[in-house]
Amino acid sequence: MSHLFEWCVCLQAMVACYPGNGAGYVKHVDNPNHDGRRLTCIYYLNKSWNPKEHGGVLRIFPEGKPYVADIKPLFDRLLIFWSDRRNPHEVQPSYAFRYAITVWYFDAEERAQAKKRFRDLTASTGQQGSSSS
Repeated sequence: MSHLFEWCVCLQAMVACYPGNGAGYVKHVDNPNHDGRRLTCIYYLNKSWNPKEHGGVLRIFPEGKPYVADIKPLFDRLLIFWSDRRNPHEVQPSYAFRYAITVWYFDAEERAQAKKRFRDLTASTGQQGSSSS
């Protein structure tokens, strides 16, 4: 377990609120470009959630598996999964307000390399250091 904390640095959190009008989120991977995100942790805040009525299920498509995992966004549930291509996922349409807090744990070395790639790219295109007055 000590190895986990040698590479993990918590750097980013997000609070999500789906408005309940059929809103969802398309199938994606949290870290498709090696930006450093290693673990995705989602904590659900939805009291009295009824997945049949409210929808909003998180569907995970585990890489190389013939099945999906449907996770109900129930109150006080914590979900942790790898942020890379191993776990493409989507949020199915929600028909009630749906709340979640997501925290990403980063690989410090991969994050530093991603920042360097971004700096190099913006420097080569002349965007670094530009500001609006």
